Amino acid sequence: MSRPDHSIYRDWLNLEAEGDLCPDERARLDEHLASCPECRREREELRALGALLRRSALPVRPDFRTSVMSSLPTAGWEARSPRAWRFTALVILLLGSFAAALMVAGPGAAPAPSGLGALFAVGGMLRAAIVAGAGLLGASWKGIGMGIDRLLSSPMSLGAFGFLVLCLNLFLVSLIRRRKPAGAVARRGRG
Repeated sequence: MSRPDHSIYRDWLNLEAEGDLCPDERARLDEHLASCPECRREREELRALGALLRRSALPVRPDFRTSVMSSLPTAGWEARSPRAWRFTALVILLLGSFAAALMVAGPGAAPAPSGLGALFAVGGMLRAAIVAGAGLLGASWKGIGMGIDRLLSSPMSLGAFGFLVLCLNLFLVSLIRRRKPAGAVARRGRG
């Protein structure tokens, strides 16, 4: 049977201090400690540290969490009673049902009275704008991807792009930098 490496015994010392060492390993560790003063000293230091930690542990009151949570200030929305949310919930419910009605009515719906017809027309316009915007966004991302791919394809275009970015950064820094008004420079010269 081969003997474990010395670092294994150190790991076993830590496991023993935590109470996680199995009986077989504990017996082998005790056998090793009989012949190794360095590990015996480390075991005593670990036991002393464990005793110090047990002595210095602070007792936690059972109501500690409750007292801490009750002492925290409330946020603005937490202080409101549930009744204060009724109006907000009602508006959300009405807008949601209106949106659902517009989606169900669709473009092939029967003509509605003049007031509702205007609302359905606005709903159709919003739906068309959303569909067109989604298509435009998809096409834009494809175009941006193609442009970046083309930009990265040659070292010359990549260098030109880097130079452009550097120039833009220098331009922005010059805009951000504070400039003293002409009157302040003249007053400083007189004083």
